Formats: sequence, C-alpha cells, structure tokens
Amino acid sequence: MSKSALIGIAIDFVASELSRRGVIARPTVKNTAAYDIVAVTRDGKRHVNIQVKASSQKVSFFPMPHVSKIRRGVRDRYVLVRWLEQDARYNDFFLTGKQAYAATRPASAYQAVSRRKGTLGKVYPCIYVSAGNEPEMKQWRRAWE
Repeated sequence: MSKSALIGIAIDFVASELSRRGVIARPTVKNTAAYDIVAVTRDGKRHVNIQVKASSQKVSFFPMPHVSKIRRGVRDRYVLVRWLEQDARYNDFFLTGKQAYAATRPASAYQAVSRRKGTLGKVYPCIYVSAGNEPEMKQWRRAWE
C-alpha cells in the first residue's frame, strides 16, 4: 500500500469515526497546509483542525514536523493512527497541539545531542508511543475514546 493511500484511508477513518460520534468532520482539499480534517459540532459553535499521522503497522513512534512547525493553537489537534494487524483494527491517539508539541520536544532534544556528537546526521522529530510513555499514551487514547 502506498503512503498516500494509507494516509487517505486513515483520514477517512478518522473523519468517519468523528461523524459516527455526532461531529461533522470533513477532510480538507488535498495539499491543504497543516490540516487534514476540519471538525465542527452540530450547532457550529466549536471546531477543531486536525492533522492525521498514520502507519500501516504497530510502530513505536510517529514522525512529526520540526517542533517549531507544530501547530499548537487552541483549535489544533493531532490524531495518531496505527494499524494493529493481530486485532484487525486501528489504534488511535488524540492529542491537542500543545500535547503534540510537548511530546515531540524530548525526542528532538535527545537527537540534537546525538547530532552535535556526530552520531546522528539529522534530527527526526517524532512522538513516541511505546512503553516509555505509558501515562501519556493512556491519556491520548482516552481522549480519542
């Protein structure tokens, strides 16, 4: 499966899940900067802008933009979606922009040290979803549920 097909499927999945929960959720036009979905309450009084990060397998991290480019306004959200083959379902995490920013900073800082030492060529900002950050993962998972 191509990367663009996977992202499209994940975006459709997130939009349909939000719609199933009573939220009006529409994918944005292709190549809309920073956002994949705009979601609005039925009364139109609240909305959020969502960026979806997806993986076709159970990964331990999700690549992110450089921390300076992570949108962290009051309406910015990130949904991390990974496929669990053994369960035949998606595993989802819902973060505010501020949470995504906070979760990306430690990995970037750690990698920056390795880069300065010469043991890493480039910094790869990411959010870890592994045993090292169980409390955050549970919080992000509950937010999705």
